[in-house]
Amino acid sequence: MAKTKIILLGEKLFDLEAKEILAPYGEVIDFENENNFKQHLPLADVVITALSINFDKSLLARAQRLRLIGSRTTQLRYIDLDECKRRNIQVINIKGGSPVLEMIPSTAEEAMGLIFAVTRKFVPAFDSIKQGKWERLEHCGTELYGKTVGLIGFGRLGKKVAHYCQAFSTKVIAYDPFVDNQQMRDLKVRKVSLDYLLENADIVSVHATFDESTYHLLQERHFRIMKKNAYFINTARGEITDERGLLKALVEGWIAGAAVDTLANESPDGRHLEDNPLIEYANQHDNLFIVPHLGGTTKEAIKNTQVYISKLVTKELERV
Repeated sequence: MAKTKIILLGEKLFDLEAKEILAPYGEVIDFENENNFKQHLPLADVVITALSINFDKSLLARAQRLRLIGSRTTQLRYIDLDECKRRNIQVINIKGGSPVLEMIPSTAEEAMGLIFAVTRKFVPAFDSIKQGKWERLEHCGTELYGKTVGLIGFGRLGKKVAHYCQAFSTKVIAYDPFVDNQQMRDLKVRKVSLDYLLENADIVSVHATFDESTYHLLQERHFRIMKKNAYFINTARGEITDERGLLKALVEGWIAGAAVDTLANESPDGRHLEDNPLIEYANQHDNLFIVPHLGGTTKEAIKNTQVYISKLVTKELERV
C-alpha cells in the first residue's frame, strides 16, 4: 500500500475514531472553515465529506491531485459526478442497503419530532413566550391518539415511523408500490393507494426515496384532496413535493399545516432560501415549520456514518 499524502476532511465535526481509522494512510487535515478547506484542496489526494461542500466543476478544478471522494451520504446531488468521471475521481458513498443505516433511526425520530412540533404548535407557543406572553388556548393542539397516519414510502424509515406512531395508538396506512400487502400486514399497517392515503390520513409523512419516478410525486391536486385538518410532514427530499402546490395548500387552507426538513434545490451555503416563497410564508404564519435538513444530524448518526465511510475509504486505499 502506497501511503496517501493528504486526506482532507470536508466536515467541521469529525469523529476521533474515524480519524484514527484514516491516520495510518496519510496526513489527515481537519476542516476548520470553507476557506481553509479550499486552501488545502489542491494538495488533497482524498476528501471525506457530507453535505457541507458543493463539489461543482469549478471547485473540482482546484483539486488537481484528487483521486477519491468518500461521502457519508446516500445521495450525491452535491457532487458533479460527470466531472468526477471525466477526471477519473472515484466517488464512494453509503448505499441504501448498507448495514450502518439500520443503526441510524435519526430521521425517523425527527419525523416524530416534526409531527409533535406542528400538531401541538410548540414553535409558535415558544415564540409567544419569548415575547413575554403566557398563551395557552391560543396554541391549542391536537392529539395523535386515534388518528390515522399515512406514510408515503414504506422502506427502512417508513417502517420505523410506523412503529413509533403505533406506540401512540394511531392507525397506520401506507403507500409504496414496491412493498407487498403481506409485509405491511405483518407490521399492522394497511396498504392503500396514494389518493386514498391523502383523502383519509390526519397526518401524511413522506419517506420515499427520491429519483425520477418520485420527482413531484405530490402535486397541487394531491394537497387539494387532503383533509382540511391534516398535517403534512416531509423528511425525505424537497423535490418529491411540488412546493408551489404545498404553498397553495397552506395559503388556501386545504390543510392545517406542514413541517419540512428539506427544500428543493438545496445548496450547502443556503442560497436556495433567497426569495423562497415557503420561507416567506413561514415568516408570516405559524402553521409551517421548516428546519435545515437535520434528519441525519445527530451525534450518533454522524459518528456511525463517518466511521463507516472511513473504513470504506481505507479499503480502497489498500488497493493502491
